[in-house]
Amino acid sequence: MVTPVRLVLSFIIISLSVSLLLSCRQVERGTPAIVDDPAHLLDVQSKTRIDSFAQSLLKNNNIELQVYILKQKADNIDDTAHFLFEREMLGSQTGDERGLLFVVDPKGKQVKIEVGYGLEPFLTDVIIARFEREQMAPFFLHNRVGDGIEAILELLVSQAPAAAMKRKSLVPLNYSGGGGARSSIAINEPLDAEFLDVNDVAARFDFVPCSTPLKSLEMYRRVLMHHIKDPNLTLYTPSTRRFLSNWQVTIGQQNTELRDLEKALPQALVFEHGALAVVRFPVECRQSAPYFFQKGKAGWQLDFATMSRVIGFNHQNQWFFRNVSHSFYFAFDGWLFDDNGFPIRSNF
Repeated sequence: MVTPVRLVLSFIIISLSVSLLLSCRQVERGTPAIVDDPAHLLDVQSKTRIDSFAQSLLKNNNIELQVYILKQKADNIDDTAHFLFEREMLGSQTGDERGLLFVVDPKGKQVKIEVGYGLEPFLTDVIIARFEREQMAPFFLHNRVGDGIEAILELLVSQAPAAAMKRKSLVPLNYSGGGGARSSIAINEPLDAEFLDVNDVAARFDFVPCSTPLKSLEMYRRVLMHHIKDPNLTLYTPSTRRFLSNWQVTIGQQNTELRDLEKALPQALVFEHGALAVVRFPVECRQSAPYFFQKGKAGWQLDFATMSRVIGFNHQNQWFFRNVSHSFYFAFDGWLFDDNGFPIRSNF
């Protein structure tokens, strides 16, 4: 006869056995670092920013990210990426196979971005390949690997909308079917002709300051549309030209800014104060940051140097003020900002 005590003891033994098996599985798998960089290509700041970005991705977009930078050249980067993806069960935290893996092979001069089954409808091979070529390659060529990874992450997130957590009853046999793309990208090498625009120098005579801030902003819209990357346009203030000379501009960044600018332009408001001006948009346009201008002899010039100091963006590309102690704040006297500098309400 099975007594109640014996039943309870049996239940406890079974529970302990299951717990032991689960803990063994957790120890076996471990908790891999978001960034694994045995090649030591990334500095501490880059690793910290990518780690923070990954946590935001998991929380807000339900995407699990890992970055691997290989020390030795991969014989087959596709196989390597797929092995790493499955070994870490990337996407298991999302419940919907929404994993995203970056594999950088510096010695093989190649990059592979592998996506999980849950992301393949949004991040197709064509999209991944284009982003690698337009967004990562220019940064990698200047040995700015961390910046290149961060830049492409912003674009990838814009293609993959947030999703509610979904838990499946069955553990998938595979987390990735090899979706994604592989690109040949050199690191810290001279720019190829592909990344040089011979029209940039000629553009200095075409993209010039205008008689009003709004017309100068329209001129800048044309700069974005034609993918002009010359930092020495007279459309920019002298301090902006110096700032942009040390700033890598990619086609992907320009396309994103152009999209947001064209969407917000019909709602633009202009505020002038002596030789300074601000073109800003309603509070609801969270991804459309204001533009600062200074009036020069030839017309209104864009002041990106000041903008970069006082305006920041979060992982969703929403803008905020790093501080309000700047000469362009006159255009925001009627606005309210939260403790993090994000605009929350306007009394205008």
